[in-house]
Amino acid sequence: MSEGWVQGLFFDGRRSRGYPARLRRQQQRLRIEYGDGACLEPELRDVRLGTRVGQAGCYLHLPEGAAFESPESDALAALLKGAKGERGSAWLRRLESSYRLILVSALAMLLMVTAGVLYGVPWVSRHIAHALPVELENVMGQSSLATLERMWLEPSALDETRRQHVQDAFAPHLARFAERYPEQPIEVRFHASPAIGANALALPGGIVIFTDDMLALAEHDDELVAILAHEVGHVVHRHGLRRVVQGSLVLWLVMAMTGDLSAASDLLVTMPAVLASLNYSRAMEREADDFALRYLTDNGIAPAHFAHILQRLEREAQRPAGKQEEQAWRVPDVLSSHPPTPERIRRFLE
Repeated sequence: MSEGWVQGLFFDGRRSRGYPARLRRQQQRLRIEYGDGACLEPELRDVRLGTRVGQAGCYLHLPEGAAFESPESDALAALLKGAKGERGSAWLRRLESSYRLILVSALAMLLMVTAGVLYGVPWVSRHIAHALPVELENVMGQSSLATLERMWLEPSALDETRRQHVQDAFAPHLARFAERYPEQPIEVRFHASPAIGANALALPGGIVIFTDDMLALAEHDDELVAILAHEVGHVVHRHGLRRVVQGSLVLWLVMAMTGDLSAASDLLVTMPAVLASLNYSRAMEREADDFALRYLTDNGIAPAHFAHILQRLEREAQRPAGKQEEQAWRVPDVLSSHPPTPERIRRFLE
């Protein structure tokens, strides 16, 4: 700034080119000289001082889309003291220069994002999932089943007597489920799967799959009924659809916070999203356990049957995979998609 003038660039609002210019105040007007002797004298009331961000230059907004930019932010602000927007600019300037306010804002934003991911996303996804038509869920279930059959599921090797015995044990319970939840029919299917092992899983649309190894592991029909009730809990609460919705919402949050779709491939960015998804899965497993526990107690079936087959599944999972392995590798609880098995067993035994 020299002799009351502020140096900068003038933009006429019609072209992107900036002209070297200088500006000074003359009572209630500004005088801007630019280019080869051109001059502009807007009234002070028609001028708005732009918000300064960090160490960037300051913009002065002029009539008809014109603007004056200067790196001499403090000098320009002093020259235009009292102009429209000056107070707001000074207030924002103080906010962005206060480390205490920056820290408080960062912590508040972190708490808001954390609360949104842990509580907001599950709440929204639950309402979205239950609002979507069952037909959409059926299509997803058939598509998932086709993929599983192509990659991991094989035709069941059960003999007809064993299959019929399990179907007869399930029949009265499936009838109760159909009566209570007519909008969501349950279909039980049996498959062999060396890759999956002893397991049962529920697909969107009410498809419940039992592997042959799971049936072989059971020592009582009520153990299989308990597993069935747990999987039906997933179906009734539409967990398959909710997982899809929650995954989409978490990905949208990552994109919204980073502003870059390619950031979704960055491990540091996606790890919180992965941990959040695992937390969602554990919450759904607990919800399905709640459903199974209520069903078993309401129908006079000892909840301990569920605990017993979980204990056998736990022993099966801890068994070494090979002779050279002394102990099977265990996934830390924080990286597991299920609640800790001892916790689940203890709950059903008590």
